[in-house]
Amino acid sequence: MRRMMLTVAILCASTPTGAAQQPPRQFEVASVKPSSDTPIPFTGGRLPPNRWMAIRVNVVWLIGVAYPEYAFEGRVIGGPTWIRNERFDIEAVKDPATTLAQVAPMMAHLLANRFALRTHIEQRPVDVYVLKMAHPDGRFGPQLKRSAASCIEARTAKQPFPPECRGTVTSGMNLAVNQVADFLSYLSFLQIDRPVIDRTGLTGYLDFLLHYDYGPFNSPFLPVPRTEGVSFFTALEEQLGLKLEPTREVMDVLVIDSVERPPPD
Repeated sequence: MRRMMLTVAILCASTPTGAAQQPPRQFEVASVKPSSDTPIPFTGGRLPPNRWMAIRVNVVWLIGVAYPEYAFEGRVIGGPTWIRNERFDIEAVKDPATTLAQVAPMMAHLLANRFALRTHIEQRPVDVYVLKMAHPDGRFGPQLKRSAASCIEARTAKQPFPPECRGTVTSGMNLAVNQVADFLSYLSFLQIDRPVIDRTGLTGYLDFLLHYDYGPFNSPFLPVPRTEGVSFFTALEEQLGLKLEPTREVMDVLVIDSVERPPPD
């Protein structure tokens, strides 16, 4: 049985506070070019801290970087077909001290200036999943438990976890001493195909351990789609005592008013 272990990275936009509104942070230099068909060799390693790069991405993906809350199917509405079909390569220079959260408004500025993107917000029915307890009595599955008090204390004090709080990470998904919101971020990282709304009623810190073979998402970590073995939905219910129910709810959506192909660099 194939197992996966993924690390969650949470991307969120930040709003300036204070009396004086600060000018939006921008990329110092940005190259935007249509993607070529030439394969790009993978050299390994990380980008330098003053660089940001995205290869063969469409405009809807870039909108998801700029506005992470809309990075789901059905939450970006309208626009010409090319914003979903055509691919671009972005290479940008930034301040090395730029945080992950600060990239979002920088991408919003790039989209407005290079793609002439103009949008507004509306409320419309959207396909979502609701995360609920699987059992009427609210009991946990065998691989979901309350975090130990000593582990919660270490986390809230931002101290290194003692060995007993880290868990044994051999395979699968292991989120130790996390809240339900962190688990929802994990689902977003897996590119699950719609937003997830928490209706579990769970509070506090929990330890999640989940093993599965395939799920309702297009994961970049699996080279080919898989349909055999334990599905994410089955594992979620049997191992954690949780379930995802598909439904529709009225939510904010980002409506594209106008967008243009970027001028040549």
